[in-house]
Amino acid sequence: MVEKKIEMIQAEESSGVEFDEKGFFVVNVKDEIIVEHYLNVQKEGRLEVETGRLNKVITGTSAKAVCDTMIEKGLISRLDHAAFLGRELQKAEIALKNDLEYRQCKPLKL
Repeated sequence: MVEKKIEMIQAEESSGVEFDEKGFFVVNVKDEIIVEHYLNVQKEGRLEVETGRLNKVITGTSAKAVCDTMIEKGLISRLDHAAFLGRELQKAEIALKNDLEYRQCKPLKL
């Protein structure tokens, strides 16, 4: 029997950002997780991701429920975007359950 060698890969963070054609999200925590979905805005032939048109608001108390809803509603088209949102929503859930301050794209202060 020939043993297959398993490739070991050192993890690296990606250096670039690709914008999701389906839009972007703003995540907040108040008494629950609040996620605003914005449609991208095109200006003079280029994508403006810092501006957008509010499309939907999703609320919940668990990262899984919010993620499942985002996927079910077809609001994400990129795997890297889905992974990023999963990380952010898990941080939001931890903040909600532990009465911590949540700021999107910032580390939690434990």
